[in-house]
Amino acid sequence: MSSELDGLVELALRPWGRPQVGVERYATPERLVELQPSFPIPGPNHVCLVRCVPDRVDALIDEVRELFAGRGLPSMWILDPDVEPPDLRDRLTARGIVPFGTSDVMVLPVTASVEHGSAAIEVVDALSDEAAFWDAEAVQAAAFDHGTPFPGQHERYEEACADPSRHFFLALVDGVPAGAGWATVRDQGVLMNGGAVEPRFQGRGVYRALVAARLRLAREVGAAGLGVQARPDTSGPILTGFGFRTVGSWSLHIDRSR
Repeated sequence: MSSELDGLVELALRPWGRPQVGVERYATPERLVELQPSFPIPGPNHVCLVRCVPDRVDALIDEVRELFAGRGLPSMWILDPDVEPPDLRDRLTARGIVPFGTSDVMVLPVTASVEHGSAAIEVVDALSDEAAFWDAEAVQAAAFDHGTPFPGQHERYEEACADPSRHFFLALVDGVPAGAGWATVRDQGVLMNGGAVEPRFQGRGVYRALVAARLRLAREVGAAGLGVQARPDTSGPILTGFGFRTVGSWSLHIDRSR
């Protein structure tokens, strides 16, 4: 594996701790907490990079809970392959922080080929104006069965527009919003997240078109490739079919104590 791909793998496995507009970071040697108040769900609001001695775990959990409770935000614990202590998932479960499955960490070199697909599909900039942004978030809400977008849409739009590393793509099928996906440009590569296709448009190449658009972005910025975290029972097999390779996994846990 080339040194460039080593950097892409490291970015995909541990993407946290880099400045991003709208994201607050609270770091100690034991953990990193990242908060995005404009996106009040677990995931954007999380604990990661946990490197804690066993005797400190209970105190660490109490400190993190106090931090999130003080901001009125939910939390997710993301355990990467180097988490310490190694049995943290069991310790979290014992404290009522419940498993939320795993995510495969996957990468795709920029030299790979992912074709756009149907000529009926157009991929546009979802940050070009707020109406396009709302269309993209509405598609994601429908795809992820949220019903409607989460509160804070205007703030999220302004934050994304103010951050040159952030890109948001909206896929249209015959002019109708059908899918959406985010990309974040870093020195080591481009991170994908939030890729979703509205159910009635699934199976028509929309997801492929969104991946192809982000691969083009990676080429344009001179990145080594794409990194993504994918659920093994949903997007993981699709991405494998596009040539993505699994390089590790995360264990996800939700704290429902609030």
